Amino acid sequence: MVKTNQKGFTLLELAIVLVVIGVILGAILKGQELINNAKAKRLLNDTKGLATLQYTFYDRYGRFAGDCDNSGTVDYSPPNSSDTPNTFNTTKQAFCYDSNNPTSQNDPNKQWEELKQAQIVSFTNAREVAKNPYGGALYTASVEDANKTPYNVVVATQVPCYAAKVIDQAIDGGIDANNGSIRILNGNNYGNAQNASTWDCNSEQQLVAYVYFFDKRPN
Repeated sequence: MVKTNQKGFTLLELAIVLVVIGVILGAILKGQELINNAKAKRLLNDTKGLATLQYTFYDRYGRFAGDCDNSGTVDYSPPNSSDTPNTFNTTKQAFCYDSNNPTSQNDPNKQWEELKQAQIVSFTNAREVAKNPYGGALYTASVEDANKTPYNVVVATQVPCYAAKVIDQAIDGGIDANNGSIRILNGNNYGNAQNASTWDCNSEQQLVAYVYFFDKRPN
């Protein structure tokens, strides 16, 4: 029988392979971290940017876009904390022209269309700009506290918990789901979130919703 010369890896070769694998995995994880941070920062800028658009509209017309009854608050309340732009109306609308028809006003589409008609933003379909980097919704609305006092907010839904924390830290200087301008949204009102002093997530990827009080805010 002819014997073949079989040769395996030496310990040094195995060590080199493991080092290379470790470097590759480290690069992949670092790259993912950079992507996650970039998305969170983009959502942070979009959140503050939408508030700026609303103030630009307010300077021109003395009310916020979507405040069709001129009550001081946007005529829309979040239906739930997990909605997406796909649920929004796609009918193109002008300024608040039909105050007797609450159905036509009670949709994030209204506020975005008003911003478009004022030539503050440009888009083809409101669903395009009402989407945040994670695929959830981004729009302005009004929420009430326990005393039924309304507040204007920017709403972001379907946001990973880590991103909500990044935005909370950037705007409020701390991670607290219950205080400051950034607060967690549970269900269809932030009032339920007043009992949540922290972003109580099972994982950093768990999807949450938050509100940004850009006008006035509760104590």
